[in-house]
Amino acid sequence: MKTAIVVDPYSTGALLAPRLRARGYRVLAVQSRPDLAPSLLRSYQAEDFAEHIDYDGDLPALAARVRPMRPAFVLPGNESAVELTDALSEALGTPGNRTKLTAARRNKYMMVERLAAAGLLTARQTMAGNAAEAVEWAARVGWPVVAKPLASASTDHVYFCDCPAELRAAVESILGSRDFCGSANERVLVQTYLDGDEYVVNTISRGGRHYICDVLRSAKRTLNGSPFVYDHYRLLPPEDEVVRALMAYVLRVLEALEITDGAGHAEVRMTSRGPVLVEIAARSMGPAGSTTAIAAGTGHDQVDLLVDAFDGGGTVGALLGGHYRFLAEAMVLYLPVLVSGRVEALPDFGALDQLESVRGYGLVPRLGDEVTPTLDLTQVLAKVYLAHPDRTVFECDWQAIRALEEILQPAVS
Repeated sequence: MKTAIVVDPYSTGALLAPRLRARGYRVLAVQSRPDLAPSLLRSYQAEDFAEHIDYDGDLPALAARVRPMRPAFVLPGNESAVELTDALSEALGTPGNRTKLTAARRNKYMMVERLAAAGLLTARQTMAGNAAEAVEWAARVGWPVVAKPLASASTDHVYFCDCPAELRAAVESILGSRDFCGSANERVLVQTYLDGDEYVVNTISRGGRHYICDVLRSAKRTLNGSPFVYDHYRLLPPEDEVVRALMAYVLRVLEALEITDGAGHAEVRMTSRGPVLVEIAARSMGPAGSTTAIAAGTGHDQVDLLVDAFDGGGTVGALLGGHYRFLAEAMVLYLPVLVSGRVEALPDFGALDQLESVRGYGLVPRLGDEVTPTLDLTQVLAKVYLAHPDRTVFECDWQAIRALEEILQPAVS
């Protein structure tokens, strides 16, 4: 039987094993570290895997353990998996991104430096070990600035700062925490604020050739005291002039970071100077369900294409060098938590089932969980997936859901 490995099969990564098994693979799960966020681990589906291996930091031992099973490839399930996926794939000699630029595909400072060296537009930036260093740099280059961990995800500990006091508080908060993937934050990335709207560009690569799966408008709003609360992702038509510029820019990003095989999830600002990368991840878009929702508007699910790219490329091969089609309106809509306390009862989402555009939804908290008002993607109440060919129906349903968000809250004690 064919064998495949999924490292950290959590969040969107939980969708990989069922698709691999449907293609005749025995699937092994490898957990990259013991201290991953509980919000990731709860998505694990043990029944999908022939074996679960906890990685202890000994790469040669891990490679020796799995090599007799002759794995065909190694896939990353989540952001935390990117580094081990590259290293294990190279050790086994299986297809994948090589380790030469793995660090630049995870460390956001190195990522931007690499793009700048390749001649792409980037933010100005520094790494700071304390608040004084950060404030001194920001005073020199100008306010506002953004402070965040070097290698996290999901808007975890991202702060907008327009004065020294705010930046000091942000740096102290970051340095006293662990990032979303479990690593201690020992330095802080500080960047000049990028003006303009934010977008997501999702891709699939195979043998150094690329396919643009979708381009999404990424809308955030100020809520619960945070300016970085995700509102929605909305699919845009590829013919749009801004979308064309974003696609061309991201193709250059993929080349600069040598993302040759697998998925890419890029966040880009369309600034007054042109497209500028916020960050790119060498894995599929999250959270789980997002790629399926957007596929209702494009006809291709990024997770399906990722599996296909490593399993012969029967579908992906014909798409490489091109981009998606716009078949219907599609969106991932985030509902925030607006209350604090222990969840005693979950909200009834039955009203959403009556809306034509709603393709599904995922409620995040469980009974007994402690919840706090949403500040980032790790604290949302629910993700609602919408798609419809009629824009009027789609937008009416979207507004109806927003009107319900204060009612659709858990009962807490």
